[in-house]
Amino acid sequence: MPMYEYSCEDCGKKFQFFQKSIRSEKKQTCPECGSSKVRKLISSFSAVSDSGSSDSGSCPTGMCPFS
Repeated sequence: MPMYEYSCEDCGKKFQFFQKSIRSEKKQTCPECGSSKVRKLISSFSAVSDSGSSDSGSCPTGMCPFS
């Protein structure tokens, strides 16, 4: 299930929302102030290495195109 990040344009609160399908996207409201002026943020992702630790944006050894 995809997780989306939003930012409220009124109070600045950032929050996350799990959504079953991109097709069923409904208008989100800020959990802090209730405003409907929210924007979807571009999110980074986290990869899990062989050691089991979580590193944001890193690649498993030998799999990264940047090394």
